[in-house]
Amino acid sequence: MTLTTRLKKLLLGTLAVGLLASALVLSFAVFSQHTTYAASAGSATTKTVLIIVNKKGVFTFKPKLLDITVGMTVVWKNKTSVQHTATSNDGTTFNSGFINPGATFSFTFTKAGTFAYHCNIHPFMKAKIVVS
Repeated sequence: MTLTTRLKKLLLGTLAVGLLASALVLSFAVFSQHTTYAASAGSATTKTVLIIVNKKGVFTFKPKLLDITVGMTVVWKNKTSVQHTATSNDGTTFNSGFINPGATFSFTFTKAGTFAYHCNIHPFMKAKIVVS
């Protein structure tokens, strides 16, 4: 085998290994992004309540009524530019304290029932969670 032939085979082998490594890295990156997206978007044990400004310019919880099952976690996400709270009407089941703009608060419901709640800062903000 000549030196030129050996160099060609070595170059082709190196190229093949490089392509294989690139394909593995790319498939891992694509799979990881898909897995992360699926977990955050479709979690069966977590539901999100957004704190938003509605079309009328009023702060509100969205949705205002959320149905979940025992053991599920609700995450409140503040999408406004001011602080809010998520406080159960009974004052003891849950109380987020201040939820800063962009921040979240989460609570896992361990028993069935209907849980009305409000924002302590903006008392007109009211919503309800039904746990079955």
